[in-house]
This record gives sequence, C-alpha cells and structure tokens, in this order.
Amino acid sequence: MNEGLAVFLNLAEGKSKENEELIKRIDELLLDHGIEYTGIGNMYRPADSGDRDRAVFNACRALNEADWLKDKLADISIMNRIDACPLDQIKSEHMSEPSASKIEYYEKYYQKSHMLAQGIIIDENRRIRDGYTSFIIAKKYGIRPNIYEAFAKQPLRKIVRGRHVFWDGDKWQVKSNKIYAWNYTLKRPVVPGDILQVQTKKGQDFICVHEIGYVTGKEFCAEHRKVIKHL
Repeated sequence: MNEGLAVFLNLAEGKSKENEELIKRIDELLLDHGIEYTGIGNMYRPADSGDRDRAVFNACRALNEADWLKDKLADISIMNRIDACPLDQIKSEHMSEPSASKIEYYEKYYQKSHMLAQGIIIDENRRIRDGYTSFIIAKKYGIRPNIYEAFAKQPLRKIVRGRHVFWDGDKWQVKSNKIYAWNYTLKRPVVPGDILQVQTKKGQDFICVHEIGYVTGKEFCAEHRKVIKHL
C-alpha cells in the first residue's frame, strides 16, 4: 500500500508554458518529500520504498497546504497495488480459524454480489495481516482477490467509507452522496450495505457502508474517527 500517488490538476487551456512551470514546481515540491516522478502521466512514487508510508502522507499534506495550488489542485489519488503476490503464495498458518458465523456473513455477501467484501492484507514476508476470511472464500470459489502489502512494523486500520443516512420510519434514506471514512475496530463483521453508528464533527450519526478498505502508516491511521456501533 502507498506505493505511489497520482496528482490531478485544473490546468488553464492555451497556457502551456504556465502549465509546464506549475508541473515543474510540483515535481520539485514532491522531490523534497522523497517522491519522484515516474515518467508516466501524472504518477509519482517514493524514492525509498521502505519509507513510502511516511513519504506519501507528507507529500499529500504538502500539496494540500500549498497556497499556489489552491485553485489548481483537483485531486490526489493514493496508489495501492492490488496484486502484491499470488494467492497460493500467501502464508496463513499463523492465523486463527474464523467462527462459522463470520465466514457465513461474508460468504452470503459474496454469493449475493459476486464480490468479496474486503481485500487481503499481507506483510512483506507474505504473511496475512487482515482479510483471512476473504482468503478462505477466495480459495473456496477459485476467485482472484485484491491482495495488498502493508509493512509488518507499520500500523494497519480497516476503513469503512459510506454516506450519511436517516431512518424515515420505513427504510434508510441517503442524506448526501458525499462519502466519508471511519476506522472500523469492532469485532462484528462488516460488508457494504451495513448500517453503522459513527462519530462526526457534529455528534453521532448513521452511515450506510459503501466500501471497505485499509490504510497503513502511523500518520494515515490517525486520520479518522472510529465507528461506534454496528446496527
């Protein structure tokens, strides 16, 4: 995870020289934070892969805080490899067997959606860190899951991303299409479509889970509030 980033800009039409100068300035800013240009499109990568978690976080922060990019920066996308290693090379002997009810919960979601609820996280030695149930289901059905790598010495957090919802007396309704993210630390399994109670800047609220992901690195793991309750 955090293998690189892509920078999207709102460039002025017909001002090629001005745009070139802006991109050059971005290249220099990112290089100061240990991020180098790949030579492909708008993609950058850490010069030192072993320090990628800190470098990518600091680079994103520097871009967002640059006054000269305030009206030019459209988006920053963090790049995570989803093919860290083949499924049959993952080491799982150290993992405890999940409960039957947990496997059933995730398997029902797969049977309904034909998708795994979450990916598989391994460390640099290909040992599973999270997503063991996805590993079991992937092997059972012969499917190709997303497999990410997160360094063993770096913290790892499961993240749920979702939209705010409210109960209208009959069903849950979406308040806004904007998606927010929270740390998910509860023991209960979670899949897209679940309703969660969360803490926000304005107090407690409810969300409908859109997707489940992960973040790694001390700085990234400290960014989000925690889920309070699974409903």
